[in-house]
Amino acid sequence: MRKKGVLLVVALAVILGVCACGTKQKKEAVFPGLIIGGTSYTPYFYQDINGNYSGIDVDVAKEACKRAGYTPVFQMIPIEDRFVELENKKVDCLWSYLTIEGREDRYLWTNPYLYTQRVVVVHSDSTIQSLADLEEKRVGVQAGSTSEKIILKQVNPNFPKLEQLTCFRELNEVFTALRKGYVDAIIGHEGSLQTYTEEYPGEYRFLNMSLRSEAVGVAFRKEGDAGAVRRLNEAFGEMRKDGTMEKIVEKYGLDVEKNVYGGAENDQTETAKEQSE
Repeated sequence: MRKKGVLLVVALAVILGVCACGTKQKKEAVFPGLIIGGTSYTPYFYQDINGNYSGIDVDVAKEACKRAGYTPVFQMIPIEDRFVELENKKVDCLWSYLTIEGREDRYLWTNPYLYTQRVVVVHSDSTIQSLADLEEKRVGVQAGSTSEKIILKQVNPNFPKLEQLTCFRELNEVFTALRKGYVDAIIGHEGSLQTYTEEYPGEYRFLNMSLRSEAVGVAFRKEGDAGAVRRLNEAFGEMRKDGTMEKIVEKYGLDVEKNVYGGAENDQTETAKEQSE
């Protein structure tokens, strides 16, 4: 009887030991959090009707963080506060279809994980057919966006003189201005504008050009976590190689060649396109 009791105690000790090991393994598998700041920008970074974070950037972040050993913690930030929040260490990084060009020296960047196309949208019956046709026209953009800077800083020397440039706080306001005739054309990310135009089939069209193709990356503070950048870069490389990036972009109905690889005419303006034809 005593022998059976000893065996029972030993068996319980083994079971408890296994459970303890299992618990320890679970704790070790908990990844550190990475606080990701983003700006509402459908279809890249937004909250659905249930308050869940969704979009291309969210899907990319979840998969990349899983591979890099982080737990993504998303935080919505107004577009005008995003860089302030990063500098004040309210977030670890900005991950919301943020273009790298012009900001290279201000932040610690990952490698580009996707590309974005700046495009022009007009009413389907508009007489505007090319970039030159925007001369003396009213154009709407989102305030603080690269689209605004392209015009105000004359990044593209071929951009015509406008009658009026109107900047709106939210992208939906930009599209509403076009829909109601307050502006003649709007400029923005192809994917975002496509989300709005799809709700009105046949009423709008994109000019047959890309105003600008830009690399998109994740921005950390200059003195930020270089290790996190390295691990995310490795994850991006794997996701591009195994087709995960393509699947995410296709899920949202965007062009894989343009958005994953930058397109055959990456960084080309309309003029450059015409010269190559």
